Amino acid sequence: MNPVDKIREQRRQNTLQELVARPHRKRIVHLDHIRSIGIVAHGLSEEDKVTLGQFTNVMTNRGTIVRKIELPANGENHLDKLGFPKSDFTQLFTTYQYDLIIDITPTGDIFGLYVTLTAASNLRVGYLDTTVPSSRLSVDAYDFIIRGEGPCDLTHFLTEILNYLTQIRK
Repeated sequence: MNPVDKIREQRRQNTLQELVARPHRKRIVHLDHIRSIGIVAHGLSEEDKVTLGQFTNVMTNRGTIVRKIELPANGENHLDKLGFPKSDFTQLFTTYQYDLIIDITPTGDIFGLYVTLTAASNLRVGYLDTTVPSSRLSVDAYDFIIRGEGPCDLTHFLTEILNYLTQIRK
């Protein structure tokens, strides 16, 4: 790794650590009380897009607003030189207050971490692939983590989130 890349990586890590350290009001509520969900995605397969569409329809029918931000497969023009998404790309998504943010990006994805940490939310949920080494930063970024072996199976991941949220009691 050349010195410029080392400096970029250090700045990226410092920025993410500052975002994780910011005060965040954690609040977990029953699924019936969730009124807004933000979904952060990157590189979805066609099958995952269908699954996400079904999830969005189910939640919309329950009276929940679902907003999604997705970095396209060739979305390098939406990223700055540190690899963070540009503010004009994320502004519409991050201006809302969410009851729940679901990060469905791969473990350690900079885009997913950054958007999850900059969006105002009461509960941040992520997936952690136990077969891939994860940093402390990735673990600290989320309030609730579903762990699994291998890449995220979106259907199982979303089902598990809903199962846990329906078990919450007052």
